[in-house]
Amino acid sequence: MNQVVVDFQAGNPEAYQHIFHLFYRPLCLFLSKMGLNSFVTEEIVHDTFLKLWNKSADFSEINSLRSFLYVSCKNAALNLLDKEKRLRIKEEGYQHSQDWVDFPVTQQIIYTETIQEIHQAIGTLPDQCQKVIQLLFIEGYTPQEVADELGISSSTVYNQKMRGVQLLRNVLNRDQLFVFTLLFADILYSSVK
Repeated sequence: MNQVVVDFQAGNPEAYQHIFHLFYRPLCLFLSKMGLNSFVTEEIVHDTFLKLWNKSADFSEINSLRSFLYVSCKNAALNLLDKEKRLRIKEEGYQHSQDWVDFPVTQQIIYTETIQEIHQAIGTLPDQCQKVIQLLFIEGYTPQEVADELGISSSTVYNQKMRGVQLLRNVLNRDQLFVFTLLFADILYSSVK
């Protein structure tokens, strides 16, 4: 097996095919246990093997190669599942927006103007704080996704979130703060994991 890895490092297509056939089915089975359909599973596995080929020089033994394949497939699947979850949340939001039409116009105006004022208040925050609040509260990112996106630690995300919320408390009036708290209670009271 070590010779296959050495040949793979050297860019030998036959060694790549051998590794592909060795791990392809187990990786597909691994991903299917995560609830993905066969088409998506195969697509993720193929993409992962393409990444592997582009990093062939990085692997000197089969165990590190195997770990790369499984971890990469798992991360790709988790990212896909997270995107699907966000899409479902947006779709549910659209369904709730249908109820919006039934509200009296005065309530719609008050709500809309309050949301606009909250967005304007977020725009006044210091730069990094504003980015963290925007990604967490408006874009719906998880704290870890914010950390990855901005290239900062998760504790910095938490600190900037707390700082931003405190600054918003000083800027927003009581009614605006109430709406802000109602809309984002799950984010406000969550800790960074």
